[in-house]
Amino acid sequence: MRQCVIWGSGNEYESMLNQIKYEELKGNLKCNAVLSKTRSRFAKKIDGYDIISKDGLRDITFDYLIVTAAEAFAEIQAEAREMGIPENRIIPGRVLNLPNFDFKRYVSLLENPVTILSDNCWGAMTYHTLGLPFTSPLINTYCPQASYCKFIQDPFFYLEQPLRVKQEGIPRQNVFPIGQLGEGDKSVEVQFMHEASFERAEKRWNERKKRINKSRVFVKSAIDGDDPRREEYLAAFAQIPYNKMCLYSGETNIKDVVYMKRFERDWYNGPLEVAFAWNKFGSWFMHNTTTSVDLLKLLNGEKDYIREE
Repeated sequence: MRQCVIWGSGNEYESMLNQIKYEELKGNLKCNAVLSKTRSRFAKKIDGYDIISKDGLRDITFDYLIVTAAEAFAEIQAEAREMGIPENRIIPGRVLNLPNFDFKRYVSLLENPVTILSDNCWGAMTYHTLGLPFTSPLINTYCPQASYCKFIQDPFFYLEQPLRVKQEGIPRQNVFPIGQLGEGDKSVEVQFMHEASFERAEKRWNERKKRINKSRVFVKSAIDGDDPRREEYLAAFAQIPYNKMCLYSGETNIKDVVYMKRFERDWYNGPLEVAFAWNKFGSWFMHNTTTSVDLLKLLNGEKDYIREE
């Protein structure tokens, strides 16, 4: 059971109270106090929890700080870090509202971070949705299918290779930088659509490489059912030894390959991944993903992660 302190007692605290109580009932956490700058002036307890001021936080033992004030999260996070609280012990309260949220599953991803290898921005959006630090260099990147197929078959070989410039970014011409790992037949391409220069892309790539957790890897793929090399890509996906999920717009008996029917549109009958790319709004993108799968079960390696069948 993890010991927690809640920072904030406003409307978000009110909306999350039942979930906090439920997690206590399950034996996943124990709330030791509620930090409230306002309530501490005129009350000693709320909902059975001691009310403390910011100074009182130093006198309490706890494992995690749950911040129930989304608009002030960055400010509170900075205050907490100044007090010596590690960033990975500060939890945005909004995650408690995720469907099927379970605190035990969630903290397992904090205490043993998962490195998400994804062929597109799905990895970054998943980290953001869960409020988790980026522990993968494949953030805000795209890998062409042929390159990604090779990459996931031997990821740590490629991650040990220096990132070389294949195309420099030219912002005024809407050209993004492209990097290459390895050489010749043993090379893959990584596109940095959200970076202006290769120098900036390389810097972030190397910073995030240091956070990789080789003992806990998750691979997400997306394969077009109309791709002439689809069987090759599916066979490669089937062989990788990591926890994984593949989004596929066709039929197959390979495990961990799923098709989310909610992405179909009457006016659109093309491949699933294009439907993903069509979306320009991250909140819509992840809402539909979390509606179809249980992200916490998925990343923890539980096989009953599908919500819609």
